Amino acid sequence: MSLLVQDIVKMAEKQLVAAGVDNPKGDAEAMYCSLMRVDRSKFFMEWGEPAADRTCEQYFDMVARRAKREPLQYIVGNQPFLDLNINTKEGVLIPRLDTEVVAEKAIELFKAKKGDTVLDLCCGSGVLGIALAKKVNAKVTAVDITDEACALTKENAQLNGAKVDVLQGDLFEPIRKKKYHMIISNPPYIRSEVIPTLMPEVKDYEPMTALDGGEDGLVFYRKIVAGSVDHLKKGGLLVFEIGNDQAEDVCAMIEETGRFENMEVTQDLAGNDRVVSASFIK
Repeated sequence: MSLLVQDIVKMAEKQLVAAGVDNPKGDAEAMYCSLMRVDRSKFFMEWGEPAADRTCEQYFDMVARRAKREPLQYIVGNQPFLDLNINTKEGVLIPRLDTEVVAEKAIELFKAKKGDTVLDLCCGSGVLGIALAKKVNAKVTAVDITDEACALTKENAQLNGAKVDVLQGDLFEPIRKKKYHMIISNPPYIRSEVIPTLMPEVKDYEPMTALDGGEDGLVFYRKIVAGSVDHLKKGGLLVFEIGNDQAEDVCAMIEETGRFENMEVTQDLAGNDRVVSASFIK
């Protein structure tokens, strides 16, 4: 007798529980929906239907990967971000819900300022730059140091109908002397010593180049703040995603330049500091 859809999904859930996965029921259902390319309403309509042998084989291959704590987003190949459809791939940081707050703050600030050019540094999958291109028609240049991130940003920009110029290189190096109305970045900001303590999904699968912010987690902020004074137009905006304990340090390094005003710290939905923004004087 063939297994029913409900049988294989419940079996998957048990396997994921045993593996210590945080959301075993949701992940088991999400992988089935991804495999069969159905939404959740259609999924529940199929609940009592027999599952084909080939479906079972493919599904349990996915479940085995998740049981090894490979991130769900790498397995299903996508991650919603605002109302964008973002593809995900191994070797590139997975977009987080917290980063939506950064995008929303940047959009709000951009609407209140004159100008149309944006530089997205450490672009990863491209979510920040693509959101600005789509929401406020910004002319976006996205930069990352890895082949994988640049390729995925191009793919996601095309997928979402966003015009984004993607350059590969180390921070400001590929843009030479160009200046922008906004510089936005979600740089690596986790302290090196903390990385081994992170969840397996992060420390074992996501790229260290997108996570490791050095001994104090602030290496990339120092570089970007220092370079921003040569690459922002007068009145331009500097917008960072930060770790929840980094606002004071990041604000201090921006203030030390003597070149910024209107410093602001914005919290995420959990009430943690998540965004630092400031306006360039000249």
